Amino acid sequence: MTLRKAMRSLWLGGLLLLAPGCLSGARNLGAATTPVGTTEVGVSLNALAFEHGRERAYLPNPELTFRKGAGENWDWGGRLTLLGLELGTRHRLVERSPWTLSLAPSAGVWYVPVTNNSTEPVNLRLGGQALVDYRLSPAWTLTGGASLMGAFAGPLTVFQGRFNGSHLLALPGGSLGVAYRLGKSLEIRAEAGLELPLDLREGRRQVTGHAGLSLRWRRANAR
Repeated sequence: MTLRKAMRSLWLGGLLLLAPGCLSGARNLGAATTPVGTTEVGVSLNALAFEHGRERAYLPNPELTFRKGAGENWDWGGRLTLLGLELGTRHRLVERSPWTLSLAPSAGVWYVPVTNNSTEPVNLRLGGQALVDYRLSPAWTLTGGASLMGAFAGPLTVFQGRFNGSHLLALPGGSLGVAYRLGKSLEIRAEAGLELPLDLREGRRQVTGHAGLSLRWRRANAR
Protein backbone atom coordinates (compact mmCIF):
# COMPACT_ATOMS: atom_id res chain seq x y z
CA MET A 1 0.00 0.00 0.00
CA THR A 2 1.40 3.42 -1.00
CA LEU A 3 1.42 6.45 1.27
CA ARG A 4 -1.07 8.17 -1.03
CA LYS A 5 -3.55 5.30 -0.70
CA ALA A 6 -3.06 5.24 3.09
CA MET A 7 -3.87 8.95 3.38
CA ARG A 8 -6.91 8.53 1.13
CA SER A 9 -8.22 5.70 3.35
CA LEU A 10 -7.74 7.85 6.46
CA TRP A 11 -9.64 10.73 4.83
CA LEU A 12 -12.55 8.43 3.95
CA GLY A 13 -12.60 7.26 7.57
CA GLY A 14 -12.81 10.86 8.70
CA LEU A 15 -15.88 11.38 6.55
CA LEU A 16 -17.67 8.90 8.80
CA LEU A 17 -18.03 11.81 11.23
CA LEU A 18 -20.85 13.00 9.00
CA ALA A 19 -22.97 10.11 10.22
CA PRO A 20 -25.13 10.84 13.26
CA GLY A 21 -24.18 9.10 16.47
CA CYS A 22 -23.55 9.23 20.19
CA LEU A 23 -20.28 10.24 21.80
CA SER A 24 -17.05 8.43 20.98
CA GLY A 25 -13.30 8.99 21.16
CA ALA A 26 -10.06 8.13 19.42
CA ARG A 27 -7.44 6.04 21.24
CA ASN A 28 -4.53 7.20 19.05
CA LEU A 29 -2.52 4.01 19.63
CA GLY A 30 -0.19 2.03 17.41
CA ALA A 31 0.78 -1.62 17.80
CA ALA A 32 4.43 -0.96 18.74
CA THR A 33 4.91 -1.10 22.51
CA THR A 34 6.89 1.45 24.52
CA PRO A 35 10.45 0.15 25.17
CA VAL A 36 11.45 -0.84 28.68
CA GLY A 37 13.09 2.05 30.52
CA THR A 38 11.16 4.76 28.72
CA THR A 39 7.93 6.68 29.24
CA GLU A 40 5.83 8.11 26.43
CA VAL A 41 3.62 11.14 27.06
CA GLY A 42 1.33 12.95 24.65
CA VAL A 43 -1.39 15.48 24.00
CA SER A 44 -4.32 14.87 21.66
CA LEU A 45 -7.24 16.78 20.24
CA ASN A 46 -10.17 14.58 19.26
CA ALA A 47 -13.30 15.57 17.37
CA LEU A 48 -16.40 13.90 18.82
CA ALA A 49 -19.63 13.56 16.84
CA PHE A 50 -22.99 13.14 18.57
CA GLU A 51 -26.68 13.79 18.08
CA HIS A 52 -28.18 16.90 19.68
CA GLY A 53 -31.91 16.86 19.12
CA ARG A 54 -32.36 16.07 15.43
CA GLU A 55 -29.09 17.64 14.35
CA ARG A 56 -25.45 16.60 14.39
CA ALA A 57 -23.11 18.37 16.78
CA TYR A 58 -19.33 18.27 17.23
CA LEU A 59 -17.25 18.71 20.35
CA PRO A 60 -13.45 19.13 20.66
CA ASN A 61 -12.03 16.94 23.40
CA PRO A 62 -8.41 17.58 24.54
CA GLU A 63 -6.61 14.61 26.03
CA LEU A 64 -3.45 13.78 27.99
CA THR A 65 -1.88 10.33 27.53
CA PHE A 66 1.03 8.31 28.89
CA ARG A 67 2.57 4.88 28.27
CA LYS A 68 5.33 3.22 30.27
CA GLY A 69 7.44 0.30 29.06
CA ALA A 70 6.98 -2.57 31.51
CA GLY A 71 8.50 -5.58 29.73
CA GLU A 72 10.05 -6.69 26.47
CA ASN A 73 6.64 -7.14 24.82
CA TRP A 74 4.19 -5.08 26.85
CA ASP A 75 3.51 -1.66 28.33
CA TRP A 76 0.80 0.06 30.35
CA GLY A 77 -0.74 3.52 30.40
CA GLY A 78 -3.86 5.59 30.16
CA ARG A 79 -5.57 8.69 28.91
CA LEU A 80 -7.29 11.52 30.75
CA THR A 81 -9.90 13.67 28.99
CA LEU A 82 -12.46 16.27 29.98
CA LEU A 83 -15.02 13.45 30.01
CA GLY A 84 -13.29 10.57 31.75
CA LEU A 85 -10.33 8.30 32.43
CA GLU A 86 -9.14 5.08 30.77
CA LEU A 87 -6.35 2.72 31.88
CA GLY A 88 -4.99 -0.32 30.07
CA THR A 89 -2.09 -2.45 28.89
CA ARG A 90 -0.74 -3.28 25.43
CA HIS A 91 0.77 -6.67 24.56
CA ARG A 92 2.86 -7.27 21.42
CA LEU A 93 2.08 -10.71 20.00
CA VAL A 94 3.86 -10.69 16.63
CA GLU A 95 6.61 -8.54 15.12
CA ARG A 96 7.76 -9.54 11.64
CA SER A 97 8.93 -6.67 9.49
CA PRO A 98 7.03 -4.71 8.29
CA TRP A 99 4.13 -5.99 10.48
CA THR A 100 3.40 -5.73 14.21
CA LEU A 101 0.33 -7.19 15.96
CA SER A 102 -0.75 -6.25 19.51
CA LEU A 103 -3.72 -6.56 21.85
CA ALA A 104 -4.69 -3.66 24.14
CA PRO A 105 -7.25 -4.41 26.90
CA SER A 106 -8.58 -1.41 28.81
CA ALA A 107 -11.16 -0.20 31.32
CA GLY A 108 -12.58 3.29 31.71
CA VAL A 109 -15.17 5.52 33.30
CA TRP A 110 -16.81 8.39 31.37
CA TYR A 111 -19.32 11.17 31.92
CA VAL A 112 -21.40 11.70 28.76
CA PRO A 113 -23.80 14.65 29.20
CA VAL A 114 -24.56 15.27 25.52
CA THR A 115 -26.57 12.25 24.43
CA ASN A 116 -29.96 12.76 22.83
CA ASN A 117 -32.05 12.04 25.89
CA SER A 118 -29.44 12.90 28.57
CA THR A 119 -30.47 9.82 30.57
CA GLU A 120 -27.19 7.85 30.36
CA PRO A 121 -24.39 10.21 31.45
CA VAL A 122 -22.54 7.53 33.46
CA ASN A 123 -20.58 5.14 31.21
CA LEU A 124 -18.35 2.29 32.40
CA ARG A 125 -16.40 0.47 29.68
CA LEU A 126 -14.39 -2.75 29.61
CA GLY A 127 -12.91 -4.48 26.57
CA GLY A 128 -9.99 -4.52 24.20
CA GLN A 129 -8.55 -3.55 20.85
CA ALA A 130 -6.47 -5.50 18.30
CA LEU A 131 -3.88 -3.29 16.59
CA VAL A 132 -1.90 -4.00 13.42
CA ASP A 133 0.99 -1.77 12.28
CA TYR A 134 2.31 -1.77 8.73
CA ARG A 135 5.52 0.23 8.36
CA LEU A 136 5.44 2.03 5.02
CA SER A 137 8.92 3.48 5.60
CA PRO A 138 11.20 4.26 8.58
CA ALA A 139 9.14 7.43 9.18
CA TRP A 140 5.58 6.42 8.17
CA THR A 141 3.39 3.75 9.83
CA LEU A 142 -0.18 2.76 9.00
CA THR A 143 -2.28 1.32 11.87
CA GLY A 144 -5.54 -0.61 11.64
CA GLY A 145 -7.59 -1.36 14.74
CA ALA A 146 -10.57 -3.57 15.61
CA SER A 147 -12.19 -3.19 19.03
CA LEU A 148 -14.91 -4.80 21.10
CA MET A 149 -16.06 -3.03 24.26
CA GLY A 150 -18.78 -3.81 26.75
CA ALA A 151 -20.42 -0.82 28.40
CA PHE A 152 -22.79 -0.01 31.23
CA ALA A 153 -24.69 3.24 30.62
CA GLY A 154 -27.00 4.70 33.22
CA PRO A 155 -28.34 7.78 35.00
CA LEU A 156 -26.65 9.60 37.87
CA THR A 157 -28.97 7.77 40.28
CA VAL A 158 -26.70 4.70 39.98
CA PHE A 159 -24.54 6.35 42.66
CA GLN A 160 -27.59 6.10 44.95
CA GLY A 161 -28.08 2.42 44.12
CA ARG A 162 -30.99 3.02 41.71
CA PHE A 163 -30.45 1.46 38.30
CA ASN A 164 -33.73 2.22 36.54
CA GLY A 165 -33.05 3.34 32.98
CA SER A 166 -29.66 1.63 32.79
CA HIS A 167 -28.51 -0.25 29.69
CA LEU A 168 -25.87 -2.81 28.76
CA LEU A 169 -24.17 -2.19 25.41
CA ALA A 170 -21.86 -4.10 23.08
CA LEU A 171 -19.61 -1.76 21.08
CA PRO A 172 -17.76 -3.34 18.13
CA GLY A 173 -15.69 -0.85 16.19
CA GLY A 174 -12.79 -0.16 13.87
CA SER A 175 -10.21 2.54 13.28
CA LEU A 176 -7.53 3.59 10.82
CA GLY A 177 -4.54 5.75 11.69
CA VAL A 178 -1.30 7.00 10.21
CA ALA A 179 1.79 8.08 12.16
CA TYR A 180 4.82 10.11 11.12
CA ARG A 181 8.00 10.02 13.19
CA LEU A 182 9.39 13.54 13.43
CA GLY A 183 12.49 12.37 15.26
CA LYS A 184 13.87 9.57 17.40
CA SER A 185 11.60 10.50 20.31
CA LEU A 186 8.75 12.48 18.68
CA GLU A 187 5.72 11.24 16.71
CA ILE A 188 2.54 12.74 15.29
CA ARG A 189 -0.48 10.50 14.64
CA ALA A 190 -3.89 11.01 13.02
CA GLU A 191 -6.77 8.57 13.53
CA ALA A 192 -10.39 8.14 12.46
CA GLY A 193 -12.90 5.40 13.20
CA LEU A 194 -16.38 4.28 14.15
CA GLU A 195 -18.34 2.19 16.64
CA LEU A 196 -21.59 0.28 16.14
CA PRO A 197 -23.43 0.41 19.50
CA LEU A 198 -25.81 -2.46 20.20
CA ASP A 199 -28.18 -2.32 23.17
CA LEU A 200 -28.41 -5.90 24.45
CA ARG A 201 -32.16 -5.45 25.11
CA GLU A 202 -33.33 -2.90 22.56
CA GLY A 203 -31.08 -3.56 19.58
CA ARG A 204 -29.00 -1.36 17.33
CA ARG A 205 -28.24 2.32 18.06
CA GLN A 206 -26.85 5.13 15.94
CA VAL A 207 -23.34 4.67 14.52
CA THR A 208 -20.64 6.68 16.34
CA GLY A 209 -17.76 8.43 14.53
CA HIS A 210 -14.55 9.97 15.80
CA ALA A 211 -11.30 11.53 14.61
CA GLY A 212 -8.19 12.62 16.46
CA LEU A 213 -4.71 14.08 16.12
CA SER A 214 -2.00 13.40 18.72
CA LEU A 215 1.58 14.41 19.39
CA ARG A 216 3.71 12.06 21.50
CA TRP A 217 7.25 12.20 22.77
CA ARG A 218 9.38 9.62 24.52
CA ARG A 219 11.92 10.07 27.31
CA ALA A 220 14.17 7.76 29.32
CA ASN A 221 13.06 7.05 32.89
CA ALA A 222 15.04 8.74 35.64
CA ARG A 223 17.39 6.39 37.45
